[in-house]
Amino acid sequence: MAIENTYFFRPVSGVWHVTWNDAPDLIGSWSCQAEAQAVAEMMARHMRVQGRSARVEVAEPEVRRASWGRSFASHDVAA
Repeated sequence: MAIENTYFFRPVSGVWHVTWNDAPDLIGSWSCQAEAQAVAEMMARHMRVQGRSARVEVAEPEVRRASWGRSFASHDVAA
């Protein structure tokens, strides 16, 4: 029976954490979603090359907003 390795990347307090099989051990943290996803994909690819099954999952994908939109909204509220 093959053990499936799952790599999770999720936002935590403004950074993206990468964990393995939902273990409390942190593989690493990155400032943006793309970097965290790339690391998780690389680790999953490494497991697949070794003949193991692996997948990558994301929790709460990052929603991108233009920074100018927030500043205009704050000016409208103040006015």
